[in-house]
Amino acid sequence: MIIIPQTKGGVGKSTVAMQVIAPYLYKKHGKAVTYIEIDDENNDSQSFTATKIVNKKMLSTNKITELDEMILMDDNHEIIVDVGGNKTSSLVLDEIAKVGTFGNVKWIVPMGDGELDGKNAIATMKKLRKIERNSTDNLFFALNRAISTEKDYLEEQFINFFGHKYLGSNSTITDFVKDPRYFAVTNDKVITMSRYLGSTVWEMAHNNTDFAVKALEAKDAGDREAALKYLFFRRLQTEAKDYVLRTLNPIFTDLDRWIEIK
Repeated sequence: MIIIPQTKGGVGKSTVAMQVIAPYLYKKHGKAVTYIEIDDENNDSQSFTATKIVNKKMLSTNKITELDEMILMDDNHEIIVDVGGNKTSSLVLDEIAKVGTFGNVKWIVPMGDGELDGKNAIATMKKLRKIERNSTDNLFFALNRAISTEKDYLEEQFINFFGHKYLGSNSTITDFVKDPRYFAVTNDKVITMSRYLGSTVWEMAHNNTDFAVKALEAKDAGDREAALKYLFFRRLQTEAKDYVLRTLNPIFTDLDRWIEIK
């Protein structure tokens, strides 16, 4: 099981869950995986109406004990749990602590580049330490909405994660964890577009529709508007493929190494 908590809302948990972890596990297992969203207020996964890579299930906070059996039985990480921010994450983590994780859980904590994002990521990490003695071995941070994955740029954008020798910060992730694992999710308009289409970027990239042929057919039929529509989708398809190559595939490689750690 891969659980994605953060005690702060608006850090992109659902983006990480649906755009990164869901396609990763789908590709790894060759079948749709179970996607559980725990949030009594916002159900972000409902935006993905056309996705084929997950089977979605909503779980209210008064049903959290249902996770106990799932955690015990999910040896192969075929379940994603997207936990709502603020009080919801705190409640879920406190409940999981009562039973434990049996070594079957990997944790991904998303964070943006804001100061509060860093402080709440640290608060989340402290809660994880109450659940697992060696929680940092099973912990990956997702640096969300990164402008660039170039190391120097990334370190300056996410001062709340790496710290900075000239710019002060009350506390950073590296103050608490030596060499923390992380991956960067670059910001791109294709992510926004995919949500409007109800799909994921990965699925858009692997859509086998030949939009160029469709555009030519529409042109020959004298349907200019349809031709322009297919050109638009061809461009999106190309941008999605580029995003998979530049951002998702390197993350998938890092996740492969991490998943194998027991």
